[in-house]
Amino acid sequence: MADHTGESFRGLQYRLRASTPMPIAAGYFVLHTFGAELNELTIWECTTALPASSEFRGQGKESGLTSAQFSRIGDRSGQYYQGREVGPPIYIDEDELDFNF
Repeated sequence: MADHTGESFRGLQYRLRASTPMPIAAGYFVLHTFGAELNELTIWECTTALPASSEFRGQGKESGLTSAQFSRIGDRSGQYYQGREVGPPIYIDEDELDFNF
């Protein structure tokens, strides 16, 4: 992982995995779901390091970052960034989510 300095927050992101909505009548659709994804997020308020390309999935690692978005903070001198990193998905059954669909 990048040698980050600065303050970060960790959280979880849930995504429902679903197919394309299928029409069943004029103006009515059904959505077929097939599980959910759980990802750990790291949100960086301010950091001086960016993740290397070798830290992402498909770069020789079985698990790695799925995505990352960073923006340079323009009101500070030097190379400071804010952004977020999304870890690899953990596939779970949608019934494990505590939501009412």
